[in-house]
Amino acid sequence: MSINGIDNNTGINPNYMTGKKRVLGNNFNYQIEDINRGSKVNEPLMSFSNPKTGESVEIHRSDIYSDDTPIYILKGKTAEGEEFEKMHHAWIIDPRNCSYAELMMLNQETGNTSLGDKQRADILFEKTGVKSYLDKADYSTAIKEVMEEYKSSGNWDAYLSVDKWKQSLNDYTSVPVYFDRSIMERNGVKGSCSFATVKTAEEIQKEIDDRVKAAEKNGPTLREALANAFPNAVNTLYSFVGSSVVMTFDEYVKAMEEMLRKTMKKLMFL
Repeated sequence: MSINGIDNNTGINPNYMTGKKRVLGNNFNYQIEDINRGSKVNEPLMSFSNPKTGESVEIHRSDIYSDDTPIYILKGKTAEGEEFEKMHHAWIIDPRNCSYAELMMLNQETGNTSLGDKQRADILFEKTGVKSYLDKADYSTAIKEVMEEYKSSGNWDAYLSVDKWKQSLNDYTSVPVYFDRSIMERNGVKGSCSFATVKTAEEIQKEIDDRVKAAEKNGPTLREALANAFPNAVNTLYSFVGSSVVMTFDEYVKAMEEMLRKTMKKLMFL
């Protein structure tokens, strides 16, 4: 049976419904000198350079890297010859406003580490028109534009490979991130958060409510789903397992709707 807000046709991201989320804690405040002294930093995961400008970048996992603390260290040299060392947290990378280097970090997080994956990122880098590996650009839009070009030319193999890559990035960046706004402010983010994938619990709950309402407009309601699935549903008496309370069809639907909403709220805070 298909019930609104639960099935795959509602437009609700399953990460919201399963309660999958991330909590950005105080590890966001680690100083770079405290997390890049060990063996994990000695060998880069990957490196790339621009022979035209002289810019070079190495991507390292930090000493404290884990699935719950995906902190990377960027080392390199700018086109002006200045050496740099930066810390990046993968959870707050937004493909709509990120650098090529950050996109390559997302590739590491999603297992897109083949030569073909790097070549796809290189195509997007050229597409955005930015000059530096550290400059921000809208890579999400660039992906869509490249896919449209492949579609128009009938290059379906390339289209499908980019689509699969895009979906893996979307799956990673769509997981809601809870954060203490004061943590973000201490790290230079003032007012509303600039990272599109980082939201407060209240913002996430509002998005769930909005999506559920939208789903109810586009598909059968719980009452309609039950009535369609069971021809005699309206004339049947109901009770929950272990309960002696007998309900009419309308009472049962109302109780089920309330139960669904409570379940969704509970999942949010598992």
